[in-house]
Amino acid sequence: MLVDDDETPVLRLPTSSGLTLEFEQDWPYGPDDPHVEGMLVRVLGDHVRLEQQVILLGSPGLSKFLWILYDDFRGWPGERTWRSLEDELQVTARHDGHVHLRWDLSHRPWSDSSWTFSTTTHHGAGEDIRRLADAFAQLFAPGP
Repeated sequence: MLVDDDETPVLRLPTSSGLTLEFEQDWPYGPDDPHVEGMLVRVLGDHVRLEQQVILLGSPGLSKFLWILYDDFRGWPGERTWRSLEDELQVTARHDGHVHLRWDLSHRPWSDSSWTFSTTTHHGAGEDIRRLADAFAQLFAPGP
């Protein structure tokens, strides 16, 4: 799931539709701003390639959200949602014995056309979600 490409850690998450979601740590305002982190989110497939920068404040919070889902592996009613700082990425979780994560990626520039992409990944409620939470935590871990 987490691989190093040319010394840059990338988290790859395959979807059931044959697309791959890629997540890479990014510094939208440069590495000197310790309060604002980000990540590049890519959608890759045979006939599609999307990329969107996602702004995060402080820590990513996504790994914490996934850890909460892991802690509640027996299930929860309805949906739970995590959003990036400027809503470029939204992750909605639903539990029916398995965890379904809907990844909504949006591009809303001030002057150009906008787009929204959505896909769902399916995970085991226990260890699969824990491994995903660990991978996101590792992606944003401080370097040596």
